[in-house]
Amino acid sequence: MARILVIDDIDFTRQTISAMIKRGGHEVLEASNGKLGLLSFEENKPDLVVTDILMPEMEGLETIKRMKHSQPNVPIIAITGSTDSPFMKIALKFGAVKGLYKPFKQAELLSEINKHVA
Repeated sequence: MARILVIDDIDFTRQTISAMIKRGGHEVLEASNGKLGLLSFEENKPDLVVTDILMPEMEGLETIKRMKHSQPNVPIIAITGSTDSPFMKIALKFGAVKGLYKPFKQAELLSEINKHVA
């Protein structure tokens, strides 16, 4: 079982993703924006992070950048519903191990998580 931090500003989306991960047998921490996510990240040392890219307070690109600076080996999965923006490519350049476009299936998410956690 891994500890996964889910960061998304939309409550329903964050709760749905968290439920998917819990069904996969993992512990879940949640944050509603990048600023709170970074605080949880530093405090709880999750094994993996799933973060939205477009959020208020601190958007996902800055969140990824700061997390990778703090803990370079932590795997981060970037998620977004914007299929026509350049942000996913930037997230991958900043160190995300995978990018998923919403909506994605539980099996797809868990497969990616399980590739990166013991």
